[in-house]
Amino acid sequence: MSAPEIIQVKYSEYLAQYADIRPVRNQPMHFEELVGLVLTHTGKDRERLREILRQGTCTYNIYKYWWEAIDPDYTQLELALDTFPDPEPERCFDPACCLWVRFSDNAEPKPHQVTVEKEEAGQRRFWVRQSFWVFLMQFAAARQPAYADYSYYDKADIFSLELDAPKQMIFLEGVSRLAAGAVRRRLARAPEFQRLEFACTRQPGNLASAPAT
Repeated sequence: MSAPEIIQVKYSEYLAQYADIRPVRNQPMHFEELVGLVLTHTGKDRERLREILRQGTCTYNIYKYWWEAIDPDYTQLELALDTFPDPEPERCFDPACCLWVRFSDNAEPKPHQVTVEKEEAGQRRFWVRQSFWVFLMQFAAARQPAYADYSYYDKADIFSLELDAPKQMIFLEGVSRLAAGAVRRRLARAPEFQRLEFACTRQPGNLASAPAT
């Protein structure tokens, strides 16, 4: 049985640590829109995607969404999925398309992470000419982060760069010299960071062959 083209979806703010009642709103969604919402959790895992569509509930950002359970047929689901990007490992990192950088350590069971967006990292300290964002982009471009995956949540390709000792030394010097204001305070644990992740939107021109090694 095909799912309806328009699904009546309800949503409200979702804070798991509180039991208070939040206002409930209605948002009719096209089937493809709902699939896009669920993809943020499942990627293109067909079985997991169908499971959540049948369960009729999903969280996104600070909201919880729910709808009457649906079970699309194979053709309808595949046509919807064809409208969403696939991971493209052949892509190279392009600083011009970068949205944010995420810094993380190797703490167990869950790494400590800090995400800094382009606008905030672009603020310059008043006595220096280069912004921390420009430093990060130059630092990454010179080392070509490895392609990791496509994020349906961020609508961006994710690239990863491991920090060995020489890279970490240069990175820490850049933090100390260029990070300003709130970004500087948020990166107080910079000596512990072992990995940088970069989210890049798909703009014309950032599809390229990997450089020769």
